[in-house]
Amino acid sequence: MAFLQTGFAKRLLALYGIVFVLVLFVTDWTLSRYLQQRDLQQLQSSLTHQTTLIREIATPLLGDVPRLQSEIKKLSEVIRLRITVIDPEGAILADSSETVEGLSKMDNHATRPEVAAALRKETGISIRYSMTVRTRMLYVALPVLDRERVLGVVRASMPVTRVDEILSSVSRPVIFTALLGILVVVGAGMIFSHQLTKRIRRITSVAERYAREDWSEKILMDGRDELKMLAVTMNQMAATLRSRIEDLETEKEKLSVILSNMTEGVIAISRRKQCVMANPAAEKIFEFSAAGAQSKGLIEITRHPLLEQIVDQAFRDQKTVSGEIQLSGKIKKILRVNVIVLESHVRDIGGILVFHDMTELRRLENIRREFVANVSHELRTPLTTIKGFIETLLDGAAKDPATREKFLKIVAEETGRLGRLVEDVLTLGEIEQGVALLRKETVDLASELPMILERFKLRLQERRISVENRLSGKPLEVSGDRDKIHQVFVNLLDNAIKFNKPEGRITVWSEQESKGITVTIEDTGTGIPEDSLERVFERFFRADKSHSKELGGTGLGLAIVKHIMEAHGGHASCQSTLGQGARFSVFFPS
Repeated sequence: MAFLQTGFAKRLLALYGIVFVLVLFVTDWTLSRYLQQRDLQQLQSSLTHQTTLIREIATPLLGDVPRLQSEIKKLSEVIRLRITVIDPEGAILADSSETVEGLSKMDNHATRPEVAAALRKETGISIRYSMTVRTRMLYVALPVLDRERVLGVVRASMPVTRVDEILSSVSRPVIFTALLGILVVVGAGMIFSHQLTKRIRRITSVAERYAREDWSEKILMDGRDELKMLAVTMNQMAATLRSRIEDLETEKEKLSVILSNMTEGVIAISRRKQCVMANPAAEKIFEFSAAGAQSKGLIEITRHPLLEQIVDQAFRDQKTVSGEIQLSGKIKKILRVNVIVLESHVRDIGGILVFHDMTELRRLENIRREFVANVSHELRTPLTTIKGFIETLLDGAAKDPATREKFLKIVAEETGRLGRLVEDVLTLGEIEQGVALLRKETVDLASELPMILERFKLRLQERRISVENRLSGKPLEVSGDRDKIHQVFVNLLDNAIKFNKPEGRITVWSEQESKGITVTIEDTGTGIPEDSLERVFERFFRADKSHSKELGGTGLGLAIVKHIMEAHGGHASCQSTLGQGARFSVFFPS
């Protein structure tokens, strides 16, 4: 395991070294075997020729043993071979290594392999360990023949150590060459290993940068080998990956921007109804964090059983299902949800929930219905009155001058009320739809307010209401449509007079800031209940409906004020305490 954990170049060097050493050992062994076989064959051939010559010398002396022994000893000293002459029964007739007296003590040699072969009229060759001379010997035995009869055997032998000496003399340069080769291989391998390791480390270093998505550096590699091809391929791969990652990041950013800026809430869920992702709109609607909602159940993050039922139906029917749910809380919300079921799962997303906030639409629908109902009611009342009095006049009441005049005055009043109502509805519609363009000019509120108050002089005197105008003294200029601004103050002063107490008071003052000018009209009337303050600027809303009808109001005056101020970029507001009067303010931006 430690070897596998070492560097690639070191392992490669070690493997090449082992292979080289093994090859050298195999080569040395093969060469030794070859040389040994070759030298043995040469020795056998040489010894066979010498034995043939010895046989020619020994054959005439077979009958004279002493002389034979003497000649063999002399010959052995010259050629440095052991010579033995054996009779056909295996007894020793002469031996160069023994005396005449010792010949009789020698063993019978008929069973020796080489002697047995010669007695069979063959050339006997054998290599074995000799107990006499205590070394390995090469034996060659030739038969002495007289026609077909074997007269004896001449055997010559020599030590095989000569072959070993020859092999030893050959092995020394071979071993030296091998050691030199190993040193050369190790040295060259170390140089190659260093260069290879350096190049591999260069590739590894840049590859680690690529892994960290750092594409600032390329792999620069010299040469034309496989590492060069690998470096070029990795550079191309890095460029491709960089391009694709940038494309994916761009698409991801687009999707993130779209989801983040959608007014509709989006929640992606798995088949197990667990939250996979959600956009900020959904987080705001259900008041949860998308990061903390990961893998949580839908019912856990929305806390709405009806939504769970709609999702179950969509998954059961495998189609898009829509429905409406209502959220209770500080602000009640009405949501329309579309559950889209995905046929193929995308990263564990089995369905997508899209929430549309219908609260404002439902509110506007209610306002529209109330507006239609209120307009119908407001129109029906004067029309019914007019119709009733006209029918009465047609039935004969017109013949009485006093009754006729009284009824016609009532009809005229109701017709005027009906006209004011129609005019207010048309004015409000024009302002809301932007049909009536504002003719902006510089308007001095300080000089305009006295002229507006002059219109109400008679009504103020009749009800003995005093007015404190704190705008006079210095110019108070705003930019706007003069007629529309007049209508704002006319409606506010009309309400301040209409709902004030007899002998009450109206106070008008202003506050000027860097952002704009605020003008406030305060009365000492009956005031407005706290729960009605948010609705005073709605169409046809009346805090005291019976009293308003007695005073002839249409219920659209404050709505017109609100929309005129919004058209000027400002706003209108109201503060009141029941029984202590009301305070209406309008803000004109700089």
